[in-house]
Amino acid sequence: MDLVSSHTLEVLTNYHPEAARELTNLQAVLTESSLDPDLLKLCSDYFKAALRNDTWSGPEALTDLQAACLAVCEQFMVSVSATSNEQVHRLGQHLSADELYNLMYAIYLIESSQRLEMTLEATLQ
Repeated sequence: MDLVSSHTLEVLTNYHPEAARELTNLQAVLTESSLDPDLLKLCSDYFKAALRNDTWSGPEALTDLQAACLAVCEQFMVSVSATSNEQVHRLGQHLSADELYNLMYAIYLIESSQRLEMTLEATLQ
């Protein structure tokens, strides 16, 4: 799962090469994490649709982990600071402390990257 499309990374490289390098570094951190790539893709697909106001439907039958993860993603869209202890606890029932930290970091990166992609599409492409 890539944080931004190859085209967006190319455009960013042309305008802001240092920012593009940092984004590539963040991508590497995400890729090297022990997180389930399918879970990260689920988050990415959700954010992409939600930010673009597109219709989106996840898998027909969500696992408890997927449902908990999507609940946190939805809360990120509204207010990161309002993410509840209960939402984090639900994730923690399925993940180790390190995995939970990495997932929260990944959700932040994915959501921010989707916003960056939309901004660059509207302004630089």
